[in-house]
Amino acid sequence: MNRKSVFLLLTACCLLYSMPVLAAESAIMLYPTPSQRSFPSAISVDAQGRIWFAELNVNKIAVFQPETSAFFEYDIPTAKSYPTDIAADANGIIWFAEQDGNQIGRFDPKTKTFKEYEIPTPNSQPVRLAADGSGNIWFTEFAANKIARLDTRKGHIKEYAIPTQLSQPMGIAVDEKGRVWFIETQANKLAVFSPAAGKFKEHAIQSAFSAPNEIAVDKAGNIWFSERKDRRLVRFNPATEKFKRFEIPSRGVPEGITADKKGNIWYCDKRGGKVGRLNPAQGEFVELNVAVTNGQPMDIVIGAADSVWFTEIGANNIGKLNMNNAIAEGYKPAKLSVKLDDEQRRMFEQKQEQKNP
Repeated sequence: MNRKSVFLLLTACCLLYSMPVLAAESAIMLYPTPSQRSFPSAISVDAQGRIWFAELNVNKIAVFQPETSAFFEYDIPTAKSYPTDIAADANGIIWFAEQDGNQIGRFDPKTKTFKEYEIPTPNSQPVRLAADGSGNIWFTEFAANKIARLDTRKGHIKEYAIPTQLSQPMGIAVDEKGRVWFIETQANKLAVFSPAAGKFKEHAIQSAFSAPNEIAVDKAGNIWFSERKDRRLVRFNPATEKFKRFEIPSRGVPEGITADKKGNIWYCDKRGGKVGRLNPAQGEFVELNVAVTNGQPMDIVIGAADSVWFTEIGANNIGKLNMNNAIAEGYKPAKLSVKLDDEQRRMFEQKQEQKNP
């Protein structure tokens, strides 16, 4: 497949701590979190456009208000809970997974109050969660080989054992039909659970030991996930049960993944310090270098006005990418960008192959 690759090289300059870091005429903005070495990881957006994220190292969840550039942090009641994922539900309630606390946490932004739900299986290591259309919270239990549902009205957790032993479930998502999709990292499978039937179905991933991790559902109902070992994004069509692979041109290792309203797939390349976008219809990649030393972009979400928000776990930032400023309509050259023609692209990819054999 012929793929077009556009690389925008954006140079950031640091300002005072209270001010954002600006790059490429505000195409990318970086905001240092208030707590030092907080390790911002998972990120989500609520209906009001506020950006919520988990701070692994300081045992907090935090919110950033884009209109005022203000941060607010909230201490999780359970000490050393290690919050690994976060999500805002349709009612504006914030949910988060406490990997070491073995709990699912709830935070009400209106009352500023927490509530925590103990998981029945000890040391289950909840790592990822997602809300369904009924307000239930589904999550994966990495160490217990289960997925589980929290009935938010009754406060009851029901667990479901995964058929494959030692599968190590990670990313989880719920589609519009209420089916629960998740990744079995160790088993190298994509699985789906039907709550109505109470049944699992597992799909073996064709690439052996591909190290799948995160998952997303696009507007057409396709399931997307990352293959870290083979440096690909993969699409699974639930109707045909067929996989389609898209190789990342820079050979980056995809971490966080999300879909926008247009069907584009966004991802973080933690090792390469990039944020990337795939247009599946064209097979076309765009990668943006956030140009922060050891920034390590980790997770990504689509916010208001098609803005893209991401965490930088290594640089202690959250970042905003304005697609309209960074990438001109139709992939016309944007300011401070470099667009590669066919020959330049071939030479670039050859150099990347030499650097990453």
